[in-house]
Amino acid sequence: MISTTRLRVALVGCGRIAHVHCAYLRQVPAVELVGACDPLRASREQLTARWQVPTYADADELLSAARPDVVHVVTPPATHATLAVQLLEAGLHVLVEKPMALTTAEADMMVAAARRTNRYLTVDHNRWFDPVMRRARALLDAGRLGTLVGVEVYQGAQVGEAELPAGEAGHWKATLPGGILYDLAPHPAYLLRGFVGRVGGVHVVTRAEEGRLRELRAVVEGEDALGSLTISLATRPFMNRVILYGSTMTAEVNLNNMTLILRRERQAPKLVGKVLPNIDEAAQLLRATVVNGIEFIRGRQRYYPGMGLHFHALYQALAAGQPPPVSAEDGRDGVWLLEEIWRQAGVGAAVPLRRVAAV
Repeated sequence: MISTTRLRVALVGCGRIAHVHCAYLRQVPAVELVGACDPLRASREQLTARWQVPTYADADELLSAARPDVVHVVTPPATHATLAVQLLEAGLHVLVEKPMALTTAEADMMVAAARRTNRYLTVDHNRWFDPVMRRARALLDAGRLGTLVGVEVYQGAQVGEAELPAGEAGHWKATLPGGILYDLAPHPAYLLRGFVGRVGGVHVVTRAEEGRLRELRAVVEGEDALGSLTISLATRPFMNRVILYGSTMTAEVNLNNMTLILRRERQAPKLVGKVLPNIDEAAQLLRATVVNGIEFIRGRQRYYPGMGLHFHALYQALAAGQPPPVSAEDGRDGVWLLEEIWRQAGVGAAVPLRRVAAV
């Protein structure tokens, strides 16, 4: 158990997502945000100006000056393994942004370092903690859906999300295995893995246009259920949803609109049975819309809501000396699944990117 009443937390990386981490960390009573580091001076200055957090040029300076208990690694994925091992060996608990690493070998190295140093290593699988996802998980755990038969995860992309502005050919997203498409993949991968359990077999099909990968579908054989994962740049409007097919009920989670719709069998005459489900689903959607509207008016609708809930759960666990809610092994399994999908997709080092004029 960590002995201090408030955990000293620092960030490695001062980019866009670091600001989101700062916002949610400031809401965790057991946390004191003590510093951040980044080699880019402009990024450091922006973080300091917005959050009044001292910033440093590198991790060594940060650790010496801020003396954190926990460090969040919010740098590009290619740097996660090296930084995590360095921080674990410095005696710190570590959270890394998704994906945990780019290869299973890197993830295994990180897990081994956590075990060797007897420190916790966890991954920010924030979508797993989104309020609607937590409700769906609770229904499944309580047996309301019956036996889980199958899981479908669909991740689309908004117009422009898979493009880089002109002049940004060196952006780290362009160097990912699979390019921008890969940047979309970690969320659906860990959501699928979380529901179907450890994955055995994987089968992948893809569709490309003009040499550019537009859609990828993977069917996976999990220890608890079969599942499918789709990532698409072609559908409009883009969708972001999870469907849990149960033997009693089916739950559909819309992660764009933060709604949960339950579908169940009705014992009714055939013609009536064609109407009642529509009325039931419409009523559920109306209730969810009213609740979300009230939350918006109250200022409680936030981007990445699961991140805040994840951080609360994480730091409650750490303060009590308990394992984090997302284990290093969970992160490692997600990396393995992504690596296997991309191996079968055969996309090579990167998917060609469309260049758009800078605005």
